[in-house]
Amino acid sequence: MKNNKINFLYFLTPLILVSIFSLLTFSFTYFNPSVNFSRAGNFELEDQAATIGAINKNMDAVVSIVVYQDEEIISYDLSTGEQSIEKENMQVGAGTGFIVSSEGLILTNKHVIDVEDPDNVQYRIILNSGKKYYALLIDKDPVNDLAVLRIYDHNLPFVEFGNSDDLEVGATVIAIGNALGKYPNSVTKGIVSGLGRDFVATGPRGFTEVLNNIIQTDAEINHGNSGGPLIDLNGKVVGVNVAIDNEGGSIGFAIPINEVVPVIDSVKENSLIIRPYLGVRFFIINSEVAEEKGLFRDSGALLVKGKSEEEVAVVPGSPAFKADILEGDIVFEVNAIKINKDNNLQEVIQKYNPGDRVGLKIQRGDEIIIREVTLGKFPRVK
Repeated sequence: MKNNKINFLYFLTPLILVSIFSLLTFSFTYFNPSVNFSRAGNFELEDQAATIGAINKNMDAVVSIVVYQDEEIISYDLSTGEQSIEKENMQVGAGTGFIVSSEGLILTNKHVIDVEDPDNVQYRIILNSGKKYYALLIDKDPVNDLAVLRIYDHNLPFVEFGNSDDLEVGATVIAIGNALGKYPNSVTKGIVSGLGRDFVATGPRGFTEVLNNIIQTDAEINHGNSGGPLIDLNGKVVGVNVAIDNEGGSIGFAIPINEVVPVIDSVKENSLIIRPYLGVRFFIINSEVAEEKGLFRDSGALLVKGKSEEEVAVVPGSPAFKADILEGDIVFEVNAIKINKDNNLQEVIQKYNPGDRVGLKIQRGDEIIIREVTLGKFPRVK
């Protein structure tokens, strides 16, 4: 019995010593201010430093855009009853943009600069420094909600593009913009909430556009933030803030920057936006749609007309029309690239240039046919 007690104490003593040592170590660490007790605190400080660094890297390249137009002001002389009409330069819109070249090219949303009378409009640019410019509209993107302006100066601060294909859900992102048109260069922070979203955006003056394959974020994108950059913690632009869903809270959207790069490259090379053009109207089908409509294929782009007479499935005179592509056809491959939700027909076509010849595999009824199409130039946007 005595030996058992001795053995028990023999094994227990090291445990007591370890416990005492751990307690002393904890006490020293906890009460010694020179020792960093919390690794979580380190991560928070690192995240804060990265956030501030990313913001500072881009802040001077983010601009406020104010749109002015001459409006008719009708007044009456109460004593004579006479009517007089005068024109007054009034603000009709506001938004955000960001400088993408040292020579003053500015990217923004098309809906930010759209007005009823494009010949009677002035665009004023305000830098973070407070410096002001008048801007020239270079072009509007016929495919996406994008537009390019230019101010005439040199050695201007400009952003660095990231790679939106590398984005993952949960990644930290930061939105910068002219919130509500009166709080310039406001900053919000959040995460990537979703990728590859589709959304129908509506805006002022009846502007409506279907946005495909866009980034969803919970970083607040307020009215006036449209056209501003969505950046990552490396300070690189990964998207262009474009819309919010008012039915929910903190549901914002941004156009992936990889879809924007061809626009900037085209303007630098051609002084306007040139997009390849097929000339069809479609929607992406799945197994449920195929079963409902009795189709012979459950993936691809079904060519359909819209509700109005102008929304034809195949535009007369277009490259698709000349290649004998018809309403009801299902385009399921372009140059061996399969067309589905992840590879939208329009997005795949945009990988090419006007004048390129592409091969389309098409399901027509119960037959598979191949058509070769020479892509044209997308009609200019007014």
